Amino acid sequence: MEIKVSDLPGIGKKYAFDTSHSGHFVLIIHQQGMREFFHFKHPDDDEAEYNFQLNDEEARQIGAIMLGVDYQPIADDRMELFLRNVRLEWIKVKPQCTIANKRIDEARIRSLTGCTIIGIQREGQIMGSPDVSEVIRPGDTLMAIGKREQVKSLQDLCQG
Repeated sequence: MEIKVSDLPGIGKKYAFDTSHSGHFVLIIHQQGMREFFHFKHPDDDEAEYNFQLNDEEARQIGAIMLGVDYQPIADDRMELFLRNVRLEWIKVKPQCTIANKRIDEARIRSLTGCTIIGIQREGQIMGSPDVSEVIRPGDTLMAIGKREQVKSLQDLCQG
């Protein structure tokens, strides 16, 4: 799928793409965080068939779901190749570990382990695509993505 990206000065960014089954989509991400989706039957149509908006929090929750935070469908050949090289793991943060009570950027998780935090489960709630200023709390479960050895390194770091 080809995604065309355009800057919209004073507004944000525009992403336009065609899907194999559903037509032409345009996503506008506003500087304030709002997302607008537009669906067109054909790329040359002037009026959208339908559109909807998501605020920043809604968009992050939907993004986490699409990334597979709580459900992974059966993988095809490309996904199997990806999964052989990259791990997606849930890792519990122990109270005694060095990253507990630190912000994600302050904990330097990516530079120390190579892993990226793509979600946090806290008190029954899932926070998809957490901001780097989010504080990692003891008892949190981090959803991390990385190579096998990188995930192992983060698991060791979270154990303390």
